[in-house]
Amino acid sequence: MMMKRTKTTLKSVKRSISMRYTGLALVALMLMVAGCDTTSPSTHEEEMIVEAYLVAGESLPSIWLTRSLDIDAVWSEQAASINDASVRLELLAADGSVEGVFPYTRSIQGSGQYVPQDPHTVLPQRRYRLAADAPGLPSITSETLVPEQFELLDISHSTIEYLDPEQFSFLVTQSEFADRQSIFVFTIANEQAEADNLVTAYVDLIFDQDERESGEPLVLNDEDRLELQRFTSPPINEANYDVLPDGTLRVRLPWFAVIFYGENEITMSVLDDNLYDFQRYQQVQQNGGLLSPGEIPNVLDPIQGGAGIFGSMARVSSVVTIVPEGSTTGN
Repeated sequence: MMMKRTKTTLKSVKRSISMRYTGLALVALMLMVAGCDTTSPSTHEEEMIVEAYLVAGESLPSIWLTRSLDIDAVWSEQAASINDASVRLELLAADGSVEGVFPYTRSIQGSGQYVPQDPHTVLPQRRYRLAADAPGLPSITSETLVPEQFELLDISHSTIEYLDPEQFSFLVTQSEFADRQSIFVFTIANEQAEADNLVTAYVDLIFDQDERESGEPLVLNDEDRLELQRFTSPPINEANYDVLPDGTLRVRLPWFAVIFYGENEITMSVLDDNLYDFQRYQQVQQNGGLLSPGEIPNVLDPIQGGAGIFGSMARVSSVVTIVPEGSTTGN
C-alpha cells in the first residue's frame, strides 16, 4: 500500500483552525496520515481537497478547494489553490433526486474560496450533495445529512469559578439520530486571549519553569494566541450528559476545554456522520493506541474522487464568565 502525504493538507489544517472554521475548530484535516508502512515508496497522484461545513438554519458556507502536492514539493497558496473549478451544492429529495441546485462562484477575497451565488438557508434533516470539477483533476462528490436542529433552553451559570465541580452546562432539546447517540463538541472563543488571562493549567503547559519564575511578564506569541483564542473540545459522548425525564439533555462543559478566564463564548455543536467519523478516525491516527503503524486505519473521509471534509452540524451558543478559583460567584 502506498502512503500519500501532502504539504497542502498540513497548510490546510493551520488555515482551517486559525482563520475560517467557526463551528468545529476541533475538525483538523489529518488526511496526510495513512495506515500504511511508511517505509514504502510514495507515489503522488494529484487530487482535489475540499473543506466545507453546513450549519442547520444558517446561510450556505464558503467552500475551499486546494490540490494535493507531493511531500517533496514546496507548498505555496498559489500552487495549491484551485481557482478554476465548477462548484455546486444540490438539495436532494427523499428519493435521491435533485430538488434544488445552488451554484458557487470564485471569491475574490480568498484564494481557492468559492461562495454561493444565491442565498439559501441550510435545512435541517435534509441531505445535500457537493459536486466539483476542475481541469486536470478527478471530479469529486460528497453528501451530508444535516442534523436536526436543537434548542438551548437554559444555561447553568452566567458566572462560574474555574474548576467548580458543578461545571458549566447547557440544557437543550435533543437532536436525534436514527442509529446512534448524539455527539457534541464545544468551541470556546475568548477575545481577551492574553497570557495574564490564562487559567493556571495552561500557564504551566505553555510556559516552562524558567519563564514562569523569571519575573518577566509572560507573553503569548501571535501563533499561540491565534490558536488558543478559539479552542474546540474532543467529541462529547453520552457519558458526559444527562437525559432528563422530560427528554431534554444537560450537557456539561469539560474544564480542560477552558483556556482563559473572563467572558467566553461557548458554542455547542452536534455533528453529522461525516464529521463524527472523521473525528474518531483522526483520534486513532493521533493516538494509535495498541496498534502498530501498519495496522492504524486510514482517516475515513466522505469525499468521492478526492479528499477533505464535507460535513454538517447544528449548534447553539451562549456566553459565560469564568473567574479564578476562590472568587465570589453568582448564577
